[in-house]
Amino acid sequence: MYKVYNTQENIASEIRKFLLNVNPNFRKTQFNIIPYIFIGLILAESSVASDIVKKLKGNFSLIQLDSVIRRIKRFFKNKLFSPYDFYDQIIRFVISNYKAKHSDNRIHITFDHMFSHNNYTVFMISMRIGKQGIPLWFRCFKGKDDSDAFKLSLLKDGISYVSSLFDSSFNLIFLADRWFNDTSLMSHIDSLGHTFCIRLKKNIKVLVYDKKEGHMVWKFLDELFAYKYHSNLFNDIFLTENKFKVNIAISKTMDVKESWIIVTNGPANRAIKDYGYRFGSIECLFKNQKSNGFFMESVVKADIDYFTSMYSIICFASLFLTIVGADFSKNRRCYKQIKITTHKMFNENNRKIKKRVLSLFNVGLILFNMAFNSPKYIRIPFSFKLYDI
Repeated sequence: MYKVYNTQENIASEIRKFLLNVNPNFRKTQFNIIPYIFIGLILAESSVASDIVKKLKGNFSLIQLDSVIRRIKRFFKNKLFSPYDFYDQIIRFVISNYKAKHSDNRIHITFDHMFSHNNYTVFMISMRIGKQGIPLWFRCFKGKDDSDAFKLSLLKDGISYVSSLFDSSFNLIFLADRWFNDTSLMSHIDSLGHTFCIRLKKNIKVLVYDKKEGHMVWKFLDELFAYKYHSNLFNDIFLTENKFKVNIAISKTMDVKESWIIVTNGPANRAIKDYGYRFGSIECLFKNQKSNGFFMESVVKADIDYFTSMYSIICFASLFLTIVGADFSKNRRCYKQIKITTHKMFNENNRKIKKRVLSLFNVGLILFNMAFNSPKYIRIPFSFKLYDI
């Protein structure tokens, strides 16, 4: 008879230890069920309770399937479970032990909305790790048109919260798309001592010096000159009638329809590069929670309390798998027997360039599945130590 590693009970025990570490006063009923939902969610790659249950073994296989499904649904509906507090305790622990790899301590933070069809809206703030993102702060809303999801006060609360996670040694750079070009939001980020790089709509007016006129004039952003092969930089110009002083970088290439117009309170010559990290930081995270991972869009009729509780576990699992993937990249010597192709060589302009072809999240997902009930020991770190990749 051979030994089996990383069994369901082994993993559940490790998750319980971690949860007790971040909150010694965890309710026993929640403490007992969360690790199994967490395991079933990852193995099933589904957010649907019936799919989660089918992956659970041990004592769960001795209970009627419908009974376990009802137990999971009761947990998601439980008013005594606070999903926001639950994730707050986890992410504070992770960030408190995080060490930046780069000497300038630059951290890219992205905020955006995600829609689950027309059923739910999530406002998410994420942190870039390599070409991946992890959830930092989120709020969930019913439907697609809940005005509370778009309130400026909500955005500011989230940004202030994220600011409180990091000490002053970190240089936070907030990234956002064109729907967040409110100058009061930019001013709030600036007041916290952080940098913003936000894409602007082309119909916004700026006050700039016109050489032909010989004085300052108001122009729409799409009237500003854009080079084809490099950025055009504007320093210390006024944005909108509020005359909010900013720097702007405009980048246009021949194969895109619209220029990137990026406003920042930092160096204009870094704005385009910094903003380019936005996609991986948050769009990949959303994809992992949807079609590339947990298929959260399959949940369509649940009330908002159910959805929010479920989503907090999805964020917990997304964070964990990304940490596992980062550990694999950082500590390759611990995974000598594991063959996972994370990078490939490509020919570009007669040069060989190494590119990542498997995200940290997917590496973590593959490792977890390989390790679960394996007769061969495969390292799965449960310390929740996040490496900068």
